[in-house]
Amino acid sequence: MRKIQLSILCVILLACNPSKNASKPPKEITSNDNVSSTTNDNTDYYEENFLRYEDHIYKENVKTVKLFQKDFPMTYPLLFMRDNGQLTLSFDVMGKKFETYNYSFVHCDANWEPSILIQPEYMSGFANGFVEDYKFSFNTTQPYINYQLNFPTNDFKFIKSGNYLLKVYSNGNEEDLLLTKQFYVVDNKVEVVANVKAATLARYRDFKHEVDFSILHPDYTINDPFQELNVVIRQNFRWDNAITGLKPLYMKGGELDYNYEDKNLFWAGNEFRNFDIKDLRYQSMNVGSIAYEEDNKYHVYLFPENSRAHIRYLTQQDLNGQFLVKRDDSRDSFNEADYANVHFNLKMEQPLANGDLYVFGRLTNWEFNEEFKMQYDYENKAYTASPYLKQGYYNYIYAFLPDGEKEGDLFTVEGSHFETQNEYYIFVYHRPMGTVYDQLISVSFN
Repeated sequence: MRKIQLSILCVILLACNPSKNASKPPKEITSNDNVSSTTNDNTDYYEENFLRYEDHIYKENVKTVKLFQKDFPMTYPLLFMRDNGQLTLSFDVMGKKFETYNYSFVHCDANWEPSILIQPEYMSGFANGFVEDYKFSFNTTQPYINYQLNFPTNDFKFIKSGNYLLKVYSNGNEEDLLLTKQFYVVDNKVEVVANVKAATLARYRDFKHEVDFSILHPDYTINDPFQELNVVIRQNFRWDNAITGLKPLYMKGGELDYNYEDKNLFWAGNEFRNFDIKDLRYQSMNVGSIAYEEDNKYHVYLFPENSRAHIRYLTQQDLNGQFLVKRDDSRDSFNEADYANVHFNLKMEQPLANGDLYVFGRLTNWEFNEEFKMQYDYENKAYTASPYLKQGYYNYIYAFLPDGEKEGDLFTVEGSHFETQNEYYIFVYHRPMGTVYDQLISVSFN
């Protein structure tokens, strides 16, 4: 189920660093816990520099963090062994004050916990360097500095496949974290053949997608697939609803069959909503009004919206939750695009009980975080939020997060339809008997 993505032709390809000083190791959390800042009841989690092995921003003045394949900003962070590809990290720091930022990498296992490999075992060369590429914002009302990092470089290469965490921190102090980003290094050794379809089970057929797939390995040895393989399926690159722990149903020579009817189901959801703020001089797609207000900021007011929970499916092209930084008539949107408070307004007669509502998508790092948490306005009978966003074209959706849960519920506000087109990424990890790390031997996109 592929989708035409705007008018941009993108190749969507899809790869962890503990630290602090030796006398005081950092507090850590791994994304394997699937914990968001709204659901973790460990009070240490709320500390500013609590190291998370996940995509996370640690400073409030850091905005618009993206990690993508160089020159293809709509892609996800995948590197391939024996390829000369690079990833680009881009982020903005609000204000005019220049600071020195360092970066380093950590190799992780399939569950996003640090592997036991030491750096010389997964990298060649020296990679604890500086983020040297930066530009001050130009012709914007909001001053900021855009920093970029392209890697790997001629100074270092990744020599082991698997999961990696990129850490960025201030002035050589690994305790002073700025951001962490996950990425993947893939060593293709097997082929994954997948089929995404409406659920086989009748009770889910109208609402869920079934992701059936086979792993073909005619020339690659897998002695015990039940113990050695770890498979992860992600919908639109979300973590909160990822499926893990699947075991093959059948083994047929060099083929492993994962044709389940119940364990490989995702709520199909609905097509993403969107808005266009590439130009703040006039109203464009789904924008009701734009004003430059007394706080010396642009404010973009989107048209009021309604729940789609009980509305019939409508075909609509979207970017499956992506966003593109873009300012019309600019040479370099990375440092010429301005910022604005974007006001979301979702009409609803009563507030939802036993949970919170969020704006959700890649613009939120696929996280449920406070900036995108909506508040109920009893006077106007609407949920509202006003995050500070960079100019561009955005996809988003409204997600309800029940109290104490980690998986977002799109059904409550957006509905769910088997006709919805989503992207599904299948990650295959292999740890042969007697080895000590998880190889990433395939990533399939469907």
